[in-house]
Amino acid sequence: MHAQDPDHNTHTPKRRKHPAPQEATLRQFFLDPIINEMRGPSLKCRHALARFNLKPGKSLNPYAPFPLKSYVAFFEEAAKALDRPFLGLELGQNFRLWEVGPVYPLLATAPTLREALAVFLRFQASWQSHTTNDVRQEFGETSYGYSIDDMTIWPRLQDSENSIAGLCALIRQLFSERWSPVELCFEHDVAGREATLERYFRCPVKGNAATNSILLRDADLDRPMQAWINSNASARAIVEMHLFDLLRSPEGSFRPIHERLSQLIDQRLGRESVDLETLAEILGVAPRTLRRQLGTFGTSFSEILNRERRKKAEMLLSTGTIKLSQLAAHLGYVNQSAFSRAFRDWTGESPIVALRRARRIAGMTEDDGPAS
Repeated sequence: MHAQDPDHNTHTPKRRKHPAPQEATLRQFFLDPIINEMRGPSLKCRHALARFNLKPGKSLNPYAPFPLKSYVAFFEEAAKALDRPFLGLELGQNFRLWEVGPVYPLLATAPTLREALAVFLRFQASWQSHTTNDVRQEFGETSYGYSIDDMTIWPRLQDSENSIAGLCALIRQLFSERWSPVELCFEHDVAGREATLERYFRCPVKGNAATNSILLRDADLDRPMQAWINSNASARAIVEMHLFDLLRSPEGSFRPIHERLSQLIDQRLGRESVDLETLAEILGVAPRTLRRQLGTFGTSFSEILNRERRKKAEMLLSTGTIKLSQLAAHLGYVNQSAFSRAFRDWTGESPIVALRRARRIAGMTEDDGPAS
């Protein structure tokens, strides 16, 4: 038996390792329509494919996960390589129901458009991780929102317009080609793009919104669809069971509490309350327990909130189009001065300096929009 070393007679606790955050992914088959457009001898297209380790032709395993960040970056680069600034919109409006594979019969045989969209959104969570799809119903209308949770995945204009255009195309196939939504909102700036977007969607289009969303009339959503067959309920249940097994979510079932809190704050900033009590209730823990659990990861609620606020502030300021008063309200500050103080603490400069720098980079002038 070894004698105890007097200099090591106290126990030093092992440093707890933080689990690495899971990577956002989507299924490989989403790449196929973009790759299909990049056929031919174009050197730019070949370079874009090589940069992301992609090859011409359809995916050998359509359900294999692919990094979401790489997909969004590839979509942006493909639009530039092809010199098609509306590539996402074009591919979205050409979307056909059967492109979702075995989910198609569930959509085509839904009793109402609302139920068809509910099916689509349930499987969207299996197709693409770290993404928020929210549904809000109010005053005879329902809004369907879509956004990627990771704000570092930016710019993502092509993905956003592709996703909303694809949803619109899906609805028109299930309902009527003459159908149009009430309103469209995009999280990116749509200056200079409104005419093209409004021509396809046939409704008002707004930019710099908290999320990408499409607004529908409840009367359209709840009207029975002609394709529905009353006797198919049992078959639908069996097909759905098999599909969920096939398209199991790429995310693991467990994520650390601080990651889940970060995601919640990111999803709700500018839309809903982000106070500790509300978020603790959503996470299923008491506020004291949440504080204690965050402490075990060496962080706190205010630290995570400020990190998410800063991330979103820097991203929105980089567009050069948002007003500071609008941004302060979006991030939950009582006024613009409080936001400016916080931003200066984070970065050492005022937000107006960051906004003007973004405008210079984008070639904008002060007349393009007020900063206040």
